[in-house]
Amino acid sequence: MFFDKVNYRLLFKQTCSLCQLQTAQINGLCEDCHADLPWLLLGCPVCGLPRSFPDQTCSHCQQAIPRFDRCEAPLEYRFPINSLLPGIKYHGRIQALGWLAELLSHHLQDRCETWPDLLLPVPMHPIDEALRGFNQAELLANLLSQKLQIRCDSGQLRKAHRRVKQMTLSASARRNNLKGAFSIRGELPQSVALIDDIMTTGATADEIAGLLKNQGVSHVQVWVLARTPEPDLD
Repeated sequence: MFFDKVNYRLLFKQTCSLCQLQTAQINGLCEDCHADLPWLLLGCPVCGLPRSFPDQTCSHCQQAIPRFDRCEAPLEYRFPINSLLPGIKYHGRIQALGWLAELLSHHLQDRCETWPDLLLPVPMHPIDEALRGFNQAELLANLLSQKLQIRCDSGQLRKAHRRVKQMTLSASARRNNLKGAFSIRGELPQSVALIDDIMTTGATADEIAGLLKNQGVSHVQVWVLARTPEPDLD
């Protein structure tokens, strides 16, 4: 039901998905709204953290190399994205995923040198997903799968143990909170991409990437819609 709504809005809505005033011309947006998005122009080549200089590895990655290989994010988590993405998760405004998936797929086509064999949405615990009614990462991954013609599987990666919400914790506590939270079913290909809406500290992606590599995956990319600025969570 949710997926059908996303496709319907993407195919038939002709006005800008943000301002609702001008005609949609680029990825579901008018030219002005598209230009005003908080584009992530320079990021850490590993974790995607917004940087001031090109190809500069951030201090976090220098101190502790992430277990994922690369993060791709077209946007910084600033206005209006920091209002839009919570609206999707907590208020069910999933129609925005249509143009956001379009935007992300164009970014990936410009930036990715190698494509993964499989897309894995970051899972929610079944109780949390039932309470919300959907997993926004899964909806996004399904849209990307259609656009990029890459297989998506939402059943192989599972969140087996419910944990305290990450947003309430410091960066170090986030890492400890996720230990042993995820599990894998079945065999995986050599190259996968994790799909999520936001990367904050990267703790979730790092924990899952470690699990995937322990299961024989050699290359793990992380694809998100937005990357937060320098986190102040320690």
